[in-house]
Amino acid sequence: MSAETLVLAFAFGWGAWILYRIHQRRRSRNDPTGAIVEPAPKQTAREMPRIGDPGTITFNQIQELRRNSFTPDRNWSREEAALILDAVTYLRAVCRDIAGNEDGPPPLEIQNDLLRFILTEQDIREHIRKWGEERREAGADDFDDDEEPDLPQNRQYDRVRAHATKFFAPASDEPG
Repeated sequence: MSAETLVLAFAFGWGAWILYRIHQRRRSRNDPTGAIVEPAPKQTAREMPRIGDPGTITFNQIQELRRNSFTPDRNWSREEAALILDAVTYLRAVCRDIAGNEDGPPPLEIQNDLLRFILTEQDIREHIRKWGEERREAGADDFDDDEEPDLPQNRQYDRVRAHATKFFAPASDEPG
């Protein structure tokens, strides 16, 4: 290797090291505690905890989930499928309370957002699980979505209703 090649290799290595140090300095100015404290882990999307015995979903639940635009997994439990179906019935009833029944169920995007809200909030999820079990014990069909279910007016209902009203525009702004 010639002396010129060694000088060029040294110059490129030294230049890369200088650029690396400049980058470190700029990063430490933006986050002065970054070198001392480990960065906080990134927030993961909240998920519904698993309940029941995996793989116990019934054929009827699979069919009903497909009718409601879900792609069910055979690893779901019977309780998880029932909770999802109960939550869909509940959120559609809340939307009917807000917007009326003339337009049918809300668009899937709204239903998905409300379902995500319901299933990730522990108290609401437990309330709807108990509500669905009570309906089935009282003789309601497992997948009865046509009737207007009786929703107890409580704190969980108010929270779901408040979240749902974000998606509905007031009807009084229409020109007469």
